[in-house]
Amino acid sequence: MVNENELKIIDEISRESSLTQRELSQKTNLSLGAVNIILKRLVKRGAIKTKNLNPKKVEYMITPIGFSEKAKKSYNYFLKTVNLVKFVKLEIAKIVLEEFNRGQKKFVILGDDDLVDIIELALKGFDYERVESINQKKDKNVLILLGEKRYRTNGFRVINIADRLKEVYWGTDYDREAALR
Repeated sequence: MVNENELKIIDEISRESSLTQRELSQKTNLSLGAVNIILKRLVKRGAIKTKNLNPKKVEYMITPIGFSEKAKKSYNYFLKTVNLVKFVKLEIAKIVLEEFNRGQKKFVILGDDDLVDIIELALKGFDYERVESINQKKDKNVLILLGEKRYRTNGFRVINIADRLKEVYWGTDYDREAALR
C-alpha cells in the first residue's frame, strides 16, 4: 500500500509527468534524496515507469498499479474523513445533550467554519438557530456554540466546541490534519 509521501509523488506525476526530481521535491516539500528513494521504490513496485528523454531528462509515467494505489489511498482517506465527521458529530451531540439535560433548551450556533457545519448537523432535533453575529441575539437564555473561530460573545454563555474536543480527545496539541490521517 502506498504511504503519504508516495501518494504526494504519484499525485504530482499524474498532473505533470515531465517534472524533475528537484521540482517534485519542491512541490511535495520532501528532500531531494527522499524523492529519489521514493521514485526508485515506486519503479521497483511497478507503480511508475520511467522513460529517458535524453541522458539528463527522465519522464515518469504512472502505471495501472500506480493509479490503483492512488485510488485505494484516496478511498481510505475519504473513509477516514467520513468516520471523523461522524465521530465529531456524536461528540458534539453528547455535549449538547448534557446541556439540554441540565435545562438548556435554546442553542445558537455562531460562525461559518467547517466545524460549525458539523455542529449544525449534531443539533438536528434541538431548538437552535445559526447566526453570523451575536449582535442579532437579545435573549440571554441561549447557549452559544462556536466552532474554531473566536468571537466576542457579549456576556452570553458559550461553549467553544473546538476547545472541548481538543481538551477531551486530542490533547492540547490538536492538529486537524493529523486527526484526518
